Amino acid sequence: MVYSPTLLPLLIVAGAAVVAFLGDALRIGKIMPWWGGLAAIAAAISIGVEKLTLGDFLYWDSSATLLGVYLSLATAAGLTFVAFHPLPRKLPGSFTGLILTALTGGLILVSGQSLLFLFVGLELQVMPFFALLAWPGSGRGALEAAFKYALLAALASAQFAIGIALIYLGDGSLAVIPPFSGMADNVYGLVGVLALLAALSFEIAAAPFHAWVADIYQGAPAPMLIFLSGVGKVAVMGALITLVGATPRLQIPVAIIAAASILIGNLLAYRAGHLRRMLGYSAIAHAGYFLAALAAGPLGIIAASLYALVYGIMNVGTFMGLASLPESSVAIPWAALRERQPVLAGLLGVTLLSLAGMPPSIGFFAKLFVIIADIHGQLLWLALLIALGSAFSFVYYLSALWKPATLSNPDRLLCRRSWESFAALGILILVLGWVLVPYGMGG
Repeated sequence: MVYSPTLLPLLIVAGAAVVAFLGDALRIGKIMPWWGGLAAIAAAISIGVEKLTLGDFLYWDSSATLLGVYLSLATAAGLTFVAFHPLPRKLPGSFTGLILTALTGGLILVSGQSLLFLFVGLELQVMPFFALLAWPGSGRGALEAAFKYALLAALASAQFAIGIALIYLGDGSLAVIPPFSGMADNVYGLVGVLALLAALSFEIAAAPFHAWVADIYQGAPAPMLIFLSGVGKVAVMGALITLVGATPRLQIPVAIIAAASILIGNLLAYRAGHLRRMLGYSAIAHAGYFLAALAAGPLGIIAASLYALVYGIMNVGTFMGLASLPESSVAIPWAALRERQPVLAGLLGVTLLSLAGMPPSIGFFAKLFVIIADIHGQLLWLALLIALGSAFSFVYYLSALWKPATLSNPDRLLCRRSWESFAALGILILVLGWVLVPYGMGG
């Protein structure tokens, strides 16, 4: 049996997931989040250290390596964080197993070069979130969020399967990378890749495939949104990078979806009036910024990879901060948060301003790189739309920071000393990003 090193990260995470599922039965579930975090770190090391090459329809190129390492480290950080949160204390082994299963799917999505592999990765990622969004101890809103997510994910999976069937009908191949495949060289293949684009657009909540995204963000527990938004969406972005990079004919429909997402997302976020709903609607706009990079050609692929990475970091930091608030919070109670968890409040402020694109945050440089890529790709109208959308987003992001809000019972604010360490580390990562991202753009 010939062993391919491309499978090593998947074997590490999948094996750790099996052990984690057994943790509750063996009454060692409490340590499983730490076990899962160590396994995710080991997967990140295996991606970054091994000289991984093409094989078994998995390919760790520069984009897949960057996003694969990020997905692993973000999962490790999230698991360590939620180990101190009260919600996952019920069945922590099963919780960790589901998270690691989703990570396995995410690693397949960013590195898969076969349509069947991508479909398996998509299913491995989305199915655990059905249970995670409605975890025992969550409110009724979480059940509604899980149900709506299940419907959207089922629709996306069906579209993806139809797209695979049409592409196979067109050229008899399921390979993604050229020159082994010409997916859009005939009518069946072109319709198939459009179906794939629509399916993945559902997963990143791009317009007009954004139904119920605000309801999901509002009802889902904040700890689960760390993984759904900060890990799951980034993995799907990795699949989109692979798909659009292999199919240049998709750049025009991608540009149209990007423009619609930027306009609709910003307008809906402005009218949201609820913190979680605002973040859900703004995710539509950020999907548009990401797709705007993909529409710009080869330079846009690089910009899209960078934007996916930065977007994930910003979301992990944001929802770590929101996880300390009551689930029913409609705004940020700054007075209580600054008093009880000042560093975590600082992280929340920095990430929200970074999502808006405040200079010199990493969010600003990521959007700037997208604008440069669009100008280079002769998409001046799209570059202008990104600039205007980012400027408009300051209205609702600053409102979320400045809007006065109080807690009727300050004791409801979750307080964990260990979370301050996470917040300090998050701020350090963002500060390093201010230095490294502009340097990477200049290089």
